[in-house]
Amino acid sequence: MQAEPALFGAPGAESIFFIGSPEPSTGGFEGLGMILVSGAAGKTGLVVTRALSTHGKRVRAWVRCEEYRQRALLQGAAEVVVGDLRNPQDWQNALCGVEAVYHICPNMSPDEEHIAAILLEELPHLEGVRLVYHSVLHPQVEAMPHHWAKMRVEERIFASGVPFTILQPSAYFQNLLAFRQSILEQGCLNIPYSVQARLSMVDLQDVAEAAARVLCEDGHAGAIYELAGPQPVSHEQVAQSLSRLLRRPIQAQTIPLEDWVKQAQRAGMSAYAVETLAKMFAYYDAHGLIGNARVLTCLLGRVPVSLEEFLSREFSSQGE
Repeated sequence: MQAEPALFGAPGAESIFFIGSPEPSTGGFEGLGMILVSGAAGKTGLVVTRALSTHGKRVRAWVRCEEYRQRALLQGAAEVVVGDLRNPQDWQNALCGVEAVYHICPNMSPDEEHIAAILLEELPHLEGVRLVYHSVLHPQVEAMPHHWAKMRVEERIFASGVPFTILQPSAYFQNLLAFRQSILEQGCLNIPYSVQARLSMVDLQDVAEAAARVLCEDGHAGAIYELAGPQPVSHEQVAQSLSRLLRRPIQAQTIPLEDWVKQAQRAGMSAYAVETLAKMFAYYDAHGLIGNARVLTCLLGRVPVSLEEFLSREFSSQGE
């Protein structure tokens, strides 16, 4: 699961505005210009913004409300726009003067196709603007509605005539951090699907680095890149690795999906998100999510971060 906060407001509720200088940079990088990152205040958008900034790119970060402005600026955004991804006028304003768009739709959004349709209506009018679409591993799976919606967006992109690259990341290792408290305090890792289901989890930092390279280098037009970690792992294996790292037993357990649904509903999750995630968990339970790391290895010029490397980076101090 690639959980992101919903980053759009009610249609027309917010007007768009800029923070920072609107003039393009004339620095020393060839083709240096502005890149628009939508969904920029979410988990993915923040790390992509930081990676692009590190590569010397000027980022215009799109967030849904003023309270997210500072978090984007702290990651190196040169400008921030506040607006509604479902508002065509906001798209027109945000796209002004950019050389490329890294489009991240709010996770579990029922408006994924609608938002993409607005973007793809505007992009053909902007000569030379490239689109990099943040899709998902195995969008062909109709049993997972948010995957299927991204496949429909990919189809729209093919028909648009817009220069594109599509990235298809697997589930993030960072999703494990949502369990940090229960891991450290209770020694348990509870998920609503089989603890033996294997997922080709990937480090979000590797995904962001791949995104930055695609946007900073030539030769990626028309490509579709699967971004998966070096080996499929189960949550049972995650618990075993954590046990060794923390020097105390950590137990992975499957909780009934019905119990997870009730917890999510009590937490205020939308009905669409609950239904969509429940279908995803059911698919994971039956099939896992298996990808291949060769493409990401080629993009990075190294082997992607492994489970053990990620856990050591994030949890090693907790075992002392």
